[in-house]
Amino acid sequence: MESARSAANRWTVLGILSLSLLVVALDLTVLNVALPTLSTELEPSSVQLLWIVDIYSLAVAGLLISAGTLGDRLGRKRFLCLGFLIFGLGSAAAAWASGPETLIAARALLGVGAALIMPSTLSIIRNVFTDRRERTVALAVWASVSAAGAAIGPVVGGFLLEHFWWGSVFLINLPIMAIALIAAVLLVPESRHPNPPRWDAFGALLSVTGLIALVYSIQHGGSKGLDAQTIGIGALGLLLLAGLIVRLVRTPEPLFDLALFKSRAFSVGVASVVLAMFGMGGLMLLLTQHWQFIGGASPLESGLRLLPLVFATMIGAPIMSFVVPRYGTRYAMMIGMGLIGAAFFVLLNVQPDTEYWVFAIALVGIGAGSGCAMTAASDVIMSTAPADSAGAAAGIEETSYELGNGLSVAIMGSVASALFRREMDTTVPGVDDRSMEASRESIGDSIVVAGTLPGDAGRALKRQADQSFSDAFALTSLCTGIMLVLVTVAIYFYVPRSTGRADSKPDSDSAGKLEKLDPAPDNAHSEHS
Repeated sequence: MESARSAANRWTVLGILSLSLLVVALDLTVLNVALPTLSTELEPSSVQLLWIVDIYSLAVAGLLISAGTLGDRLGRKRFLCLGFLIFGLGSAAAAWASGPETLIAARALLGVGAALIMPSTLSIIRNVFTDRRERTVALAVWASVSAAGAAIGPVVGGFLLEHFWWGSVFLINLPIMAIALIAAVLLVPESRHPNPPRWDAFGALLSVTGLIALVYSIQHGGSKGLDAQTIGIGALGLLLLAGLIVRLVRTPEPLFDLALFKSRAFSVGVASVVLAMFGMGGLMLLLTQHWQFIGGASPLESGLRLLPLVFATMIGAPIMSFVVPRYGTRYAMMIGMGLIGAAFFVLLNVQPDTEYWVFAIALVGIGAGSGCAMTAASDVIMSTAPADSAGAAAGIEETSYELGNGLSVAIMGSVASALFRREMDTTVPGVDDRSMEASRESIGDSIVVAGTLPGDAGRALKRQADQSFSDAFALTSLCTGIMLVLVTVAIYFYVPRSTGRADSKPDSDSAGKLEKLDPAPDNAHSEHS
């Protein structure tokens, strides 16, 4: 009776999951436009401001795999609802934070809630949608909502800041979480592993600490470069993750089954998620800097200019629900990566006065390509993984999402910064050496320094900085575009040519570990309350 009702309500369940995911993704970027206001109101130090921004993504990335595997054992609906509660509490605490320390703690709590919610949404989709074609459509919706939430965050934040106080960017989460919690309790079916192995607490500790150290190193390296702290913490993170892999191989009851990666389709899907996010995250960083520092756009205007990416993602992802069943994941991934790579070539001739339509074309390519690649990758990851291990697979995919975004911002940001400093290694008439040295740190510093200089000297420095950043932007786009085109070619040679039903079968080398897909029904092994 419950199973039949769950099947009938599956699209309503998808709506609930999508609503919660939209808020979680939105919180990844909504704070960006509030930073100037926060700096004035709470007066955090530079270190505190960095932690306010980074602690959310650090908590999310570190806890995703552990939360997903624990949800498989204790109940995915239970973890989803717990995530809603924690996220709501964190939102309230952040909205009324009285100081930087309180806001950092609240943002950490938000990260814990998000880490519980994100893998739960994917694993519940895996168990509710037992038909492969319907599941592809559901995952297309999931991918669209995830990308849309991150892209509209600056728009929502900018609008709220123009009409309300800074805490409103968090307070908006409360009614949405309340609605999602009530709907989840009433409509979302419970599912869990029927005979779960003992949870590996030590493996989870290695996973959490290793991932947090690695992500922190990536974020720190993106802003500070390859200093001793970046290298040391990065090496520690890799060492801890290497220890996790050894434990996964040797312990009889590992945190998750490493045999998942024996499936070529699963491994390629995970890599595709990283690369799809690599194209999106860094570009959004560079575009907002170009528009705000060179063009003088407000945060709200910059957010609105990103909307073509949202609309393109919402078109590209659903198209894959038709492409994947007919042509297979190889061509779906090639379409996605190819579109992302081509979009970067549109930006090869970026200048300080480049018109918006050029950026809009690139955003459409990035959005459509990311929607295609993410949908195809999610489909193959969640369809290859056994239904009983859906939470673990979801945690791995979501972690790949976070790592891809972090690597994108760190690597593209670092490359662009290095190229900017090289372009600024010149002499501007009327600008003294000290001011020139200060202006080489970043485009933002250049604008500040130019504003302190009189007349022609200030204008000359501003023109030099604008041109230097544009040249760095163009060369970074070229390098990224070439890399993604090479990835597209690699997908053609290394991803099996598979279509339709053949695409749903696990590789033979992991057949003993992975269940066959599309049984009728494939959630028969899940326990429903």
